[in-house]
Amino acid sequence: MAETDEDVVVIRTFADGISAHIAQAALDANGIQSIIVGDDAGGAYPALTFSNGVRLAVRHSDAVHALRLLDSEA
Repeated sequence: MAETDEDVVVIRTFADGISAHIAQAALDANGIQSIIVGDDAGGAYPALTFSNGVRLAVRHSDAVHALRLLDSEA
């Protein structure tokens, strides 16, 4: 995601990285940039994902559109 002054907001939390990457690909295909945020110590402790989840974040201005896209994919 390009550096801007705009806020980034978490729009969804997933139980695993694969689901987060699938959602990110759907957003990317529709021109919405996103980032995946996970706290698993750089992959060293994947079990941390179970307690913290994997978060998908977008620019604040894209949040509503992104959520609609993800909801329509379900």
